[in-house]
Formats: sequence, structure tokens, C-alpha cells
Amino acid sequence: MKKNQAVFILFCIWSAQSVAQENLGSRNLEFSDASIKIENQIKLDVDQRDYQRLRSINGQKVVLQPLELIINGQKTLPKDVHTRGQSTLNFPRKSLSFDVETPVEIQHREFTKEMSHFILLSLSMDKYYVRNRLAFGLLQKIGLLEFFFAFTDLEVNGKSEGIYLAVQRPQDWAIQEQNSPIVIRRGYGHKIETSKTSKSTSKEDTKSYLESFKSIYKLIQTDSGEQLYTKLSEKMDLENYMSWLGVNYLLRNGDYADEVFFYFDSETNRFKIIPWDYDDIFSARPHEGSSPNSESASLLFSIEDDLDEKISTDPFLLEKYKEVLRNVCLALSDEVLADVFEATYSELYPYYLQEEIIQNVSTDLYKDANLENLRIELASDYLFIKGRRDFILEAKGD
Repeated sequence: MKKNQAVFILFCIWSAQSVAQENLGSRNLEFSDASIKIENQIKLDVDQRDYQRLRSINGQKVVLQPLELIINGQKTLPKDVHTRGQSTLNFPRKSLSFDVETPVEIQHREFTKEMSHFILLSLSMDKYYVRNRLAFGLLQKIGLLEFFFAFTDLEVNGKSEGIYLAVQRPQDWAIQEQNSPIVIRRGYGHKIETSKTSKSTSKEDTKSYLESFKSIYKLIQTDSGEQLYTKLSEKMDLENYMSWLGVNYLLRNGDYADEVFFYFDSETNRFKIIPWDYDDIFSARPHEGSSPNSESASLLFSIEDDLDEKISTDPFLLEKYKEVLRNVCLALSDEVLADVFEATYSELYPYYLQEEIIQNVSTDLYKDANLENLRIELASDYLFIKGRRDFILEAKGD
């Protein structure tokens, strides 16, 4: 498998130099050491016993009793701080959820976001801390992701815990900024893992939205072809969903069936998706579930979810998906890709310069993070995505 993947990568790099350049441009990465400053610093003080539990307990969630919380110089009263996630609970640097009394400001380049609730992703499994940032940036460029995110240093009891990604909770973005009545997190086997509603959503309406989501999976059992496409389009924004599948295919995302939220868009009266968790991109194979084995299904990286499998096997849906995949590839020009990759480097650069911050890699999955390896990784990933994009377009005849 490793040999086949290496051959594929080499072919992609060759392909990137030979096709589609007149439409997508030609751009090499330029890594500038003219760093922006460290944008965010979060200082959390807790009881020393809480701190030891936070670092040492594996696989269990921990609720902290904060003594003090200062975010970018602004002191705030924390109402709730607890660990979150699953896999990162097995690392000393755990992801955290914050609920604060007074909204605090977090900075990302020229943007400032006020939030009362936010998540700190520990990035303990994210190679050199780039994968979520790259994927979020690319999804943002094509209009699939709008929630706020920014790198930050987390300091606990006066000691840096390393580089984190501060993220607006997807549910908050959908309900507060898009006026969505409900947000559903899809789990394995398309079960409803969790759901959150706005304060104005009644119990009756909640039940109706949940039944509407479930009906998507009933339709794929009874209908097919253009009729299925039409009926599904009444329930969900299929182009939106297929674009997300296309990005997952392009990035070889190894785990995505249960890493997505569905929110009800009140303007179109259909479900749309919010992507989530991209530390498993550039995978050799899906981590869980099924790898497509037919020629048609090879345009999806995973068919773990029944809806994805239906899209890969229904000729009409598959043709629609191919059109969307092509448009995703065309939207991610060299200029767009380079902008995201160079921004990722410039944002991480000042954090990498601080020894007390970067030394925390010793407890992460990838322990060899340094500026040289960061540049090599970004350059390699850039060539891979360019080559894979151009290979897809060449296969489509573009």
C-alpha cells in the first residue's frame, strides 16, 4: 500500500506540472519569516491537584475549578471549564471547552471575535499543528466553513501548554449567526449523536426537524436516480454536502462520517453542513468504515455513511457529485492554495520561535516539530493537493 501511495504521489506531482495550469495558474510557496506577533494568549490558573489530574488522567473527562482566567489581558469569570473530545483525552495536552461570564475577544489577523463559549483544540494529534488550519482555511475559501478559529498559546499555572486552536462552537455559529433553529451532530450509522436547538424552537418543531433529518436515510432506501435527487434536495442542500465530500476526497480525509454537523437553514428550509475535525487528512486509507472498491466509488475517499455509499453507487447522484467535485477543484486555484498555506506558516511562525511553547511537542503524537520540518511538511502537502487536484481535473477532461 505504501509503495502504491508513493507512486500515486509522484504521479500527482508530475501531473501538477503538466495540466490545467492555464486555468489554475502556477504559484510556488513563499515562506516569509516576517512574523506576525503571537495573536492570542490564554492564562488559566487552577488548583495544583486539578492541574495534575488534567495532565495525568487518560480517557476520562475532567471538570476544572478555575481560580483565574485571563484572555489577551482581559480578566473574565469562568462559569465552566472541562476537557472534551475523545482521542486527545489520552494525551497530557487535552482539548478544553470554556464557558465564561463576560464575552472575551480573540484575534485572527484583522478579525476580532467576541465569544462567551469557545473550544480550545489541543492539536496533540495534528501533525506540526497544520492540518486543521489548512483544511479550515480551504473550506473557508469555498464557502463551506464560516465559524471563527485562531491559534493561541495556553498557559496553565504560569507554564505554557503549547499551541492550541481556539474555535467558535459550530452550534453557536449556526444558532446565533445563522438563526438556525436546530443543529444536529451526525454519528456513526447516521444516528443523531447530539442536537442543540435555539431558545425559540418548540418541542414540536424540534421533533419535526429530527424526523426530517431521519427521512433523508429513509429516502435512500426507497428511491433512486433523478427522483431521489429531487426529493433529497428538498431536505438538504446536496451541492453543499457534495462539496464537503469533494474536499474530503481531495484531502484524503481518513475520518469524516461522524465529524459533521447538520444545521437547518431557515432561508432555504433545508439542512446544510458544518465540517469538523481535520487532523486525519493525507491518510493512506480511511481509519474506520469502508474504502470504495469500485471504479465509480473511487471518487469518494470513504463510503462509511449510507448516504455517501448511495451517492457513489447511484449513477444519477454520482454524475451530480462529479460536477461538484470538478467545481471544488477549479475553485482551489494555485493562488487560493498558496494563500492558505502561507497564512498557516506565518500564523504558526511566532509560536514556533518560543522554546517554552514549542517544547510541548514532546508529549504530542508528532514530536519533531520545528521550523524546518514545518516548511518541508507544508511544501509537500501543497504539492500533493495541487497534483491530486490536477489529476482529478485531467481525469474529467478539463
